[in-house]
Amino acid sequence: MVYAWAVKEFKNLRLALKAKVRVPKPVVVKKNVLIMQFIGKKGNPAPELRETSLKNPELIYRELLDYVEKLYQQANLVHGDISEYNVMVWRNRPVLFDMAQAVLLSHPMANAFLKRDLRNVNRYFKKLGVRVMPVDELLGKVTAHDK
Repeated sequence: MVYAWAVKEFKNLRLALKAKVRVPKPVVVKKNVLIMQFIGKKGNPAPELRETSLKNPELIYRELLDYVEKLYQQANLVHGDISEYNVMVWRNRPVLFDMAQAVLLSHPMANAFLKRDLRNVNRYFKKLGVRVMPVDELLGKVTAHDK
C-alpha cells in the first residue's frame, strides 16, 4: 500500500509541475521511497503557511487559487487536502505539498474535494482579513473549461 502511495504522489507531483504549480520536484520513486526536492535552506524546511506571517496575504491567496485552477485545468487533478498544513511558504510564494491524496477529475469525489479545497483556502485567508471570493464563484472559475 505504501508503495502505491509513493508512486501516486510521484505521478501527481510530475503532473503538477508540468502544469506550472509550485511543488517539490520529484526525483525518483523506488519501492516505498519517494525522493523529491528539498524546499528550505541548510536543512531547515520552509515553514508551513500556518507558521508564517505573510507580507501580502492577498497575493498568496490569489496564487493558491491559481494553483487550484492549474491543477484542475491543466493537470486534471484536484489536490483534495489543501490547508494551511499542506502549503509551505518559500521566498514569499506558496508551495503545495502532500500530493499523495490528489485525485484525477474522473474520481467520483473530485468535485467534493475541490469544494473542500476552496472552502479551506477561503476560511484561512478570511481569518487574515483577505476579502475572499464566494466558493460557488471560485468553483465556476476553476471548472470553466468544462463548460
